[in-house]
Amino acid sequence: MTLLRASIAILLPALLLVVGGTAAGAILTVRMSLHAPGAGAGLFEPGSVSLSSWASMGDAHHRGIVLTTILTGLGVSLLSTAIGALLAMLAAPFAGLRFMGVMVLILAPRLSGVLASLFGLQRLLPRGWIGSLIAETWLLVPYSTLILVIALRGIDPHLVPAARGLGASRWQVLRWIIWPLSLPAVALTLQLGWVWGFGAFLGPLFLGGPDQSTLAVEIHHEAFDLGRWPRAAAEGVVLMVLTASAMAAGSWRPRP
Repeated sequence: MTLLRASIAILLPALLLVVGGTAAGAILTVRMSLHAPGAGAGLFEPGSVSLSSWASMGDAHHRGIVLTTILTGLGVSLLSTAIGALLAMLAAPFAGLRFMGVMVLILAPRLSGVLASLFGLQRLLPRGWIGSLIAETWLLVPYSTLILVIALRGIDPHLVPAARGLGASRWQVLRWIIWPLSLPAVALTLQLGWVWGFGAFLGPLFLGGPDQSTLAVEIHHEAFDLGRWPRAAAEGVVLMVLTASAMAAGSWRPRP
């Protein structure tokens, strides 16, 4: 048995569990979205089939929520990648204990705990879409930076001195060597930010206002505050479609 086949055999149970669990969750969510709303204290009508929850997805309220979710995904993707790239370029040249110290500072938002960071950001940021966008970016930047640092440190260290020795400026080195070689990592961080922003929950919950709700926050509100599970499930299906579309778009590569 080759190493590849042995690795697949070992990972197969975990892969089946992940795929099966994801598929089962998706199927159950779709089915729940087709239930009729519950009467009285019930959350839904068992065995019923209704499109009433889907009919509400096209109203102005839900269109605004979907738009906010898309804008949040786009904003988090661009901001986290840009900030991560700057931090990665600052951290990559260090070595040894200095590099470890810089990375600890970069990863501090994750090491201190999510809630601790968000409570602190509540004191510093304005409440609204900008505040929630910055909060979600703050939570994601350590991951983006880590990905980009690994990519930059994987570039052959002899390429930059060689280019500089041939007369290339710092800008030309960045444009023609560092940027092309780090492009796969940049694409990955953009995709990660896009998917992360689609599922933004804590930032909008702690720092967003009623008019800046995302699908994740609205799903929680509909399911646990109002007890309208079919409508929450319909919103969940919309979120799944958006997330799957983002992942598919980020995975697509043009043919050479």
